[in-house]
Amino acid sequence: MNGRCFMIKIKLNQLQEKEVTALRCQIDFLGNRFRVFVYYIDEFLIETGPARIRKQVETFVKEWELKGAAVTHFHEDHAGNAAYLAKRYHLPVYMGEKTAKVMTSPPQIPFYRRVVLGSLEPVLGEPRKKIETKHFCFQAVPTPGHTEDHITWVEEEQGWAFTGDLYLGTRLTYGFRDESISKLIDSIRKLQRYPIKTVFCSHAGIISEGPKALKQKQDFLEWLCEETLHLHDQGAPTQEIVRRLLKKRPGLVLISNGELAPIHLIRIIIKENQREC
Repeated sequence: MNGRCFMIKIKLNQLQEKEVTALRCQIDFLGNRFRVFVYYIDEFLIETGPARIRKQVETFVKEWELKGAAVTHFHEDHAGNAAYLAKRYHLPVYMGEKTAKVMTSPPQIPFYRRVVLGSLEPVLGEPRKKIETKHFCFQAVPTPGHTEDHITWVEEEQGWAFTGDLYLGTRLTYGFRDESISKLIDSIRKLQRYPIKTVFCSHAGIISEGPKALKQKQDFLEWLCEETLHLHDQGAPTQEIVRRLLKKRPGLVLISNGELAPIHLIRIIIKENQREC
């Protein structure tokens, strides 16, 4: 794929955190910036990146021997190169059981995501609860919320957590329609019970103070739920709650045709609370 089509610009650089090498990719499209991280550790790839950067990922992994790959969930910015790597290099691609089921026949990707990130091809993934490499052991921890199939790969001895889209940052400014905020909070709580030191996020990058960052994210989500429900009980319209609690993202809402928007976070919180009641 041509990185300049549709006014797309791609910038790359590599980062190092102990034995983990990160490929950082920045994709600029119509004033919006998307960052994606692909991690290489001990002859293994964690996350395969989107098809948009397939050539760059292939160049990245050719620097070392590669014996397999793993993904956290089915979204195209994480599993976009899974089928290609499996076929081209005869590699196993490990994932959670739910992800493996989805990846046999992936859902249709919205147009703007195909433009920015590329397509998603079916792949026969290998469900695993544990991956053992030469020097490390990664445990698949179910962490739903962002998607139902989402997992985090945890290396307890090193204190590493490859969190996919669980963390993203200490605050959220937008969400998908089908996310679950209550499950996201529960997943963050669950992960904090592990001896995590460093978070390797697929979009925010390497977070050295992992426990602090995860707690800040949990605190923000709990605050957002509390404030949303308080304003909702007072009769505030949904749009008013969004205006008072969340940062505006008009450009992202526009190019995604409303799939990504701050209002989804508020609607999800209200809906989940009504369901509990």
